[in-house]
Parts: sequence; C-alpha cells; structure tokens
Amino acid sequence: MRARIASFAIALALTGCGPSAPPADDASDLALEPREILGGEIVEGAAEVAGRSLTEDEARAFEPLLAAAQRIRQLRFVRPVPTRVQTQDDIVAFVRAHIERDELEHARVFYVALGLLAPDLDVERMILAVMGEQIVGYYDPEAGVMVVREDVVGELRRGGADARDQSALVLVHEYVHALQDQHLGLREQQEEERSIDGENAFASLVEGDATLAMIGWIVDAQGHRLSTLTRDPTILANIVRTSPAVAGGAELERAPAIVRAPLLSRYLDGLVFTAHLHGSGGFRWIDDAFRRPPESTEQVLHPERYLNRERPETIALPAFDELTDAGLEVHDEDTLGELEMGVYFALGTATDRETAAATGWGGDRIRVYRGPNGATSAVWFTTWDDEREAVEAEAAASRVRDQVPEPQRASHLVRRVGRALLILRDVDPSLQQAVVDDFDAFAASLPATPGRIEG
Repeated sequence: MRARIASFAIALALTGCGPSAPPADDASDLALEPREILGGEIVEGAAEVAGRSLTEDEARAFEPLLAAAQRIRQLRFVRPVPTRVQTQDDIVAFVRAHIERDELEHARVFYVALGLLAPDLDVERMILAVMGEQIVGYYDPEAGVMVVREDVVGELRRGGADARDQSALVLVHEYVHALQDQHLGLREQQEEERSIDGENAFASLVEGDATLAMIGWIVDAQGHRLSTLTRDPTILANIVRTSPAVAGGAELERAPAIVRAPLLSRYLDGLVFTAHLHGSGGFRWIDDAFRRPPESTEQVLHPERYLNRERPETIALPAFDELTDAGLEVHDEDTLGELEMGVYFALGTATDRETAAATGWGGDRIRVYRGPNGATSAVWFTTWDDEREAVEAEAAASRVRDQVPEPQRASHLVRRVGRALLILRDVDPSLQQAVVDDFDAFAASLPATPGRIEG
C-alpha cells in the first residue's frame, strides 16, 4: 500500500532548479500498445482481484501516465499491467482480508515492549483507517495488477492527466513499481527475509525510485531535466527537510510515530537516497542498486555510506540463560537500525525522530521476552562509530528511561562501555547483573573502531 505523497511544495521549489533545457526525447513509444498494457489478463492465481476494467474513455486518460512512467524511468513495459477500478470500500476490504493477524499481533507485542506502541492500541483498526485515507491506487506485484480508486478514475477522465494533478502523480509512481517488477525483480525481492532495518532500507529504494520518477515528471513538464536537480542532491534534501511535502491526513497524523516515521521515510529519505544515485550515474545506478540493495537505513540516510559499501556491524546476542531459567520465553529478535532507533530516542518529545542522537549507529540487536503472565522484557545491544557517538546515544536512551514512572524505573537500565550501549526494558533487577556481565564481555571484544567497509 502506498502513502499519498503531496509534491506541490516540491514542485514549486523546483521551478528555479536550473536553466531550462529541452525536454527529454519522447520515448513514449511502448513495447506494447497502451490498450495491451491496460487491458491484459490477470496472471493465473490472481483472479480474486476485485473491480472492473477501464472503459475506453478511461483508458485514454491513463495512456499519458504509462508514457510518462516509461519515459522518465527509462524502462519499457514488456507485458500487460491489467488495471482494476475499485471503490474505497473495496480497497479497505482488500487490506482487511490480507492482514496477517497473527503476525500483526506478534509485531504489536514487540513494539509495545519498547514503549513504541500503547498496550491498548487497536493496531488493525489504525492500519485500516490510515490505508483507507491514503490510498489513491496501488500496484500489486503478486497479481501484476494496478488497482485505482473509482473517484480517481473519474477525476482523470474529466480533467486529463498531467504533472499538476496529484492523483496522476501518484499513479505514475505506481506504474514505476510495475516497471520495477517487470525489469528489476520487485516481486521476488519483496519475498526475501530481511530484518526490520533491512526491510525499511529496501522499501526506501523501491519507493524512493518511484518518487524520484514522479518528481522527474514534474521537472520535465517545467522544461528542465531531472539530472539538473540530482547533480546536487543537497538541493533536494533541503527542499524535503524544509517544505511541508507530505499531506498526511488526520488518521496518519494520529498514528504512532513508529508507524508514521518509517512510512514517510520510505518516500522522502528514499527520494534523497535515489537522487544521490541518479546524480552519479542516472537511473542505471538505481537499476544497479536493485541488484545490490541497501542493507540498512543508515546507508539510506547517509548515501555516501552505501556508495562506500559501509555495512552494518553484526551483533550476536548471548543466550542469557538466566532469563530463560527465570521463566522468560523469547518472543522475537530483530535489528531496528538507525531510522527506528531515532524514533525510540524521540519518545516523549514533540518530534517523530531524534536524528542527531541516532546518527553514528553502527549496529544493534534486540531480543524481546514474554513472562508467564504475558509481561514483556527487552534486551538491546547497540554499537556506535566511536565513543563520542555512543555518549550521545547514551544520553538519549537515558532520557527515555527517565520518563518511566519511578516505581518501575529500576527495571530499566542504560549502560555504556566504550562505543557499546546496552538498553534494558522491564528486566527484573535481580536478573540484570547477568545480562550486564554478558554485555561487558561483548563490549570488551569490540575493536576500537568498527571495520565495516566491505572488502
């Protein structure tokens, strides 16, 4: 599902991005005819996709979107992308039917243990509300189908499709996902197992690429070349940082930061990341990134670290036998990465992310336990680029701990040794020393500086 991105503030800022240049050559000649793309058969096994086909008038309104996606992204459609029109209720019903409730509950418990979700939050209701509010259309790689909301189709048929129309921009974005699927293995890559951090990083490549192409359509319509903008990606980074580029809507604004921040980061930080790649080697470099995706959100947030092949530091947590002997069972283990660690550090503040404190992240591994009464505990090992960065992270983690009510604060611990940082949440004080001993041994084994450059 794709968040609705409002690009008009960016579009206004781009009007002065550089000297006017002739638009790119019109490469809108398709490998397939537009009607072949829009009206193809749904792939076998995907017949459950609801909705109706486009009428002839509606299909004509979609043809400029196909041409724009192909021309800007410099890839051609080589097989049909059947389009189905659904009502907003149909789309919400689709989301509801595809929610994996066991997995959702598993994730809810994990984030509740970190204080990032309220224990009484109805996560399913929140997801349905946000998705129902945000979705204009989406490309489904599993079925190879584009789904578009009924009212949006009507808008396009009546008003035409150009880069001034927000719905048209979003649909160009989605058609780029179809091109990613046809040329860059989107479906297969989405099925790979990744950590939370790795999944956020890959999603930033996918969404950033499509958002960059969407911006490219705006720039092209103004008579500029996208490369004029991406030649200095700091321009785009400053625009993203200083403009109200996201029209979130009430439900997204009400969603917890751990939902909102990673979702928006995929589009905005992903846009800046892919702009760096495009500025160095055009879309060919972005194509190459699908063959070697970013491994961490650190690489997305600091593109030079991706280009320098600076990998995350791998952390293997000890068994912590004392915890399991005390009746705690492992619920889950994962890596949050720089992005979501910044969300954690921002707990209790007015911002979604504490970016300064999370910068310098080297690696992390967190294990969440559940006790006999369902209560949760969390053990979190993190490493940082140097001791100075670890001290800053320690201060941020201590601020989060100090928000815990005094009676429970003893079960929360923050400890730093060199450039390693330990965070314990809801671990009985009688069990903490054994974990601290394991952490101290881990910290003593670390090299003074992380050797994270890929050989």
